[in-house]
Amino acid sequence: MCCRTMHQFSPLRSVWFHPRQTIARIAHENPGYRLLALPIIAGFATWPTVAFFFPDQDVLEGGLVWSALLTFGPLFELFQLFVGAYLIQVTGAWLGGRAGLRSIQAAIAWGNVPIALVAVIAIPLAITSMILTEGTDANLVGDPTPTIVLFGHFLVILQFVLVGWSAVILIWGLASVQGFRPIYAILNAVLAWLIPSLVIVLIVVSVGYSEHLFELFFGGFDELFLIHAN
Repeated sequence: MCCRTMHQFSPLRSVWFHPRQTIARIAHENPGYRLLALPIIAGFATWPTVAFFFPDQDVLEGGLVWSALLTFGPLFELFQLFVGAYLIQVTGAWLGGRAGLRSIQAAIAWGNVPIALVAVIAIPLAITSMILTEGTDANLVGDPTPTIVLFGHFLVILQFVLVGWSAVILIWGLASVQGFRPIYAILNAVLAWLIPSLVIVLIVVSVGYSEHLFELFFGGFDELFLIHAN
């Protein structure tokens, strides 16, 4: 019954412009609704970007690299869904938050809707690019046409907009389930991710990549592939 209610409610549409009300309703009626599907789909938004900007296209032909690209994004999103939600719950309690773990997971999952759209757009484009490159010997990345360059710039801007909107949905959804104002929801998220960030810093420094810390945090985890490729 809950799932039928959600279908009639059309949360995939309403979450874009009414995130607070949408996520509050999902958390109340059925917090497990599409809980795993959205983060996993959103996770696949990582690999077309990495593949496009990878410095050595020949390396991408290796099965190990492709396996890493295809699994890293979804696994990282699931890490956020489970470990990240727990950290948000713990740090949110310090600020007076009242949400349960499942409600926070719902906010995280549905905050991924715009990023999932990035994956839905990017994956067919990446596959089409590979087919055209193989079939016509055209180098769409190394020697793009003006049309391809313009289209690429449009996609980059669209990706930034969608990722930014994803963050907005997450903050409003978190504010809704926690009973916070948005500024406290932002603080809640920042505090939660300070913990794994410190762990990452310790790991990166211990393995001798301290000079890449700036690239890692401001370029994203995609930089891990780029660092090892150089």
